[in-house]
Amino acid sequence: MCEGMHIVLNIDEKYHRDQFDDWLAGGDVYYKGRRYYWCAQNSNYGFGWEIKPVTEEDWSDIAGDEISDIIDLIKNCLYQHGTEYVF
Repeated sequence: MCEGMHIVLNIDEKYHRDQFDDWLAGGDVYYKGRRYYWCAQNSNYGFGWEIKPVTEEDWSDIAGDEISDIIDLIKNCLYQHGTEYVF
């Protein structure tokens, strides 16, 4: 998992949409000296959070396994009630 790297994860917004009975979230990750933006949705139907980069091109300089680790970090943090996490 991104060993030895400093990661700052921010959850800027997380809210429930009554009309669709789902959750939306968004924020950024500071990693390797750059800021990367992400968005997420949870449909409340047992599938959990679907997290993706806001634009794939912005994440193109991160290796696939590092992206997976960062997505897992985001997913774990979305189940908590904080807004900033430092790893």
